[in-house]
Amino acid sequence: MEVKVIDADGHVMEDETLFDFLEGSYRQRDRQLSWDRLFPSLDFHHIGGHATRNPRAFGGGKRVGPGEWIEFVDFAGLEYAVLYPTKGLRIGNISHPDWACVVSRAYNNWLYERYLKESPRLKGVALLPLQDVEEAIKELRRAVQELGMLGAMLPSRGLPLDLGHRAYWPVYAEAERLGCAIAVHGGCHHGMGLDTFETFVPIHALGHPLSLVIAFTGMVYHGVLNEFPRLRVGFLEGGAGWVTFWMDRMDRSHSYFMELNLSGKYKGPSPDQRPSDYFKSDRVFVGCKGNEEGIPYQVQRAGNQHFLFASDFPHEIGPEDILHEIREILEAPLTDEDKAAILRENAKRFYQV
Repeated sequence: MEVKVIDADGHVMEDETLFDFLEGSYRQRDRQLSWDRLFPSLDFHHIGGHATRNPRAFGGGKRVGPGEWIEFVDFAGLEYAVLYPTKGLRIGNISHPDWACVVSRAYNNWLYERYLKESPRLKGVALLPLQDVEEAIKELRRAVQELGMLGAMLPSRGLPLDLGHRAYWPVYAEAERLGCAIAVHGGCHHGMGLDTFETFVPIHALGHPLSLVIAFTGMVYHGVLNEFPRLRVGFLEGGAGWVTFWMDRMDRSHSYFMELNLSGKYKGPSPDQRPSDYFKSDRVFVGCKGNEEGIPYQVQRAGNQHFLFASDFPHEIGPEDILHEIREILEAPLTDEDKAAILRENAKRFYQV
């Protein structure tokens, strides 16, 4: 089977040139400044007490910029790749609203100038300062309409309110109006019960999917998916396995307990709905990788319309690894239609490119 492939979730490695895109008095020419002057820490779990086993990934020390990304896209024969941040995964941890606005604008301009202008096969999603919702709306509009970005990334953890909270609804309304994608991305792992772990591997393994489970649940039960029926939302870098876990757990609890709509604000599933029905729609998307043996079961239960192939390059893999991961999808016990959906068609629907 031959099929074109879209990488739905790769990462840029922000570098010192990002400082040049800060506005006016914020701009700092000293290239030796700590990144802490731009982004706070991911969380206190990331203290450098671990190393990557893959020398071709960024942990091996190789600098990855626009040139390396274009080489990667060519080597893998990708139709295009959608680029997410690395340092920018920390955007929700910024406590100062004005600084969140400055950094978001700088990152979006940097991504556009450094990557998106280099090749039409490199696509981008914007950072938004949800700490200031009005400015987040303006920045989403600018990023999509002026910079040609495909939507925006929201951090799964870090913000003071869960992503289903009404405070953020105006951003979802604007995304629905623009017809652009909203992608929730894992990265920060604090505040989920992992804070006393003294080793990194289980934090990394569990933090990504657990944070997406929490974010998705907030959007469902606080009514985002009901209030904005045309909104397309993706949940990335937590694998696919949490989908059926969520369906079974939420269906069971929902069948035994009923939310009392005392204030009239509850917009989540009604008593006669099943939470798993949200995975019958074609507007909820979930990132997956090639080495997930459970993907066929997830597709069987939830349908093939949700899953997006993601390389995560250069975080965990090098160029040669991408061909192996694509082959794992192609050799999985899936139909040709399933494979095409995962490797290309779902990404085209999600990102509308």
